[in-house]
Parts: sequence; C-alpha cells; structure tokens
Amino acid sequence: MALNAQGYFNCLNSYLNIKDYCLQQTKADKIILTENGFVESGSKEVEYKVNLVTTGEVIVMKLDQPKSTRTGKQESAPPLFHFLDDNAKPWSKRCDFVVFNRRKNQIFAYCLEFKSESIPQDVTTQLQASIDWIKSLHATVKAYTGKRFAMRVTKYVLSNHPAPGPYLDAEQKYLLRDHTIRHYHYSDIDGMALEDLDNTNVDVIF
Repeated sequence: MALNAQGYFNCLNSYLNIKDYCLQQTKADKIILTENGFVESGSKEVEYKVNLVTTGEVIVMKLDQPKSTRTGKQESAPPLFHFLDDNAKPWSKRCDFVVFNRRKNQIFAYCLEFKSESIPQDVTTQLQASIDWIKSLHATVKAYTGKRFAMRVTKYVLSNHPAPGPYLDAEQKYLLRDHTIRHYHYSDIDGMALEDLDNTNVDVIF
C-alpha cells in the first residue's frame, strides 16, 4: 500500500523504538546533536555539538545510544537486530545519528557520523551499515504492513581534522575512499539548515 509522505512519516513515529533510540528535541525548528569523543593528541574527552535548523517534521535516532542499567551505569549500545548474533557481524556497525525529515511531500534520511581529529577508514562501513539499516527498516515495515514510501538517504562525516585535504576529493567535499560521503567541519555545519546539507549522492529507497 503506497502512502503519502505524511502517512509514512506517521508510520515511522508509530513503529520506531522511540523510547530507547529517539532523541527528544525541545525546539520545533531546530535539532541539537551531541557526541563525546577523545582528541587525538591526548586522552581528554570533548563534546561535539551541532545545531541544525529544520523545517517540517523530524525524528532523530541515535543508533549507538548506550543502555542505562538499573544502577545508573551505562552499557554499550544494544544490538540493532536482537535476533541476530551481533559479534563482529556487518549489521553490528552503525553511525551515530539518523535523522528522518518530512518536508512537504518527501521524506529524507540523513546518516551522520561524528569523528574527532581524524577520518578513520571504518567510517565508510559505519555509514553504509546505516544505509542498510534504513533499507531493512523500510523492508520490514513493508513486509508486515504493506505500507511504503520512498526515502532519500544521504551520508555525512563530521570532524575537527586540522588538514583533511589528503582524504578528500579535488573539491574538498567528498571522501576519496567513498565519493558518496560528504565531509564537514563542525564549525562549518553548525547553524546550517538541515535541508541545505550538500550531498549530490542520494540513495533512494523505494
């Protein structure tokens, strides 16, 4: 059953595990994404924070959200697929955030990975795994409910790399090892509109 954008976004709101993975946002026109990391020059932990202006409706999923125990301690993020062995399997990979955004009659999904002062090789597998997770989500909803709608998915890596040039293409935008991943410095992306994130490589999931 093909739905319109609003109908399918309502499905995502209803079916996703909002309690464990969704980051509730306090403002209707802005999302705030934060992630802790360690600088390369030492063991000091820093917080990376990005504000993005939004239009339409937004669901922010933090796929690596740590699980809190009854004692208040935090454990590593639970498996995305509890019925599959998660040990060193391709579906154990994930990016930091997936942002679903309904704007008018379209649904967009933004996969974002936060890094510190480096761009490690495994960022490509993390972001591709998140694309595959969205495809699995889309297929599961369709298999169980028959409901479907196209989603337009793009991938981004954010970093504070002091000299990312050797890792980027001639235009200093996309990763050399994967031309579908757009790189941004935190200072450049902070305050931008979500819809203005620049990536011409769109994975359309039908």
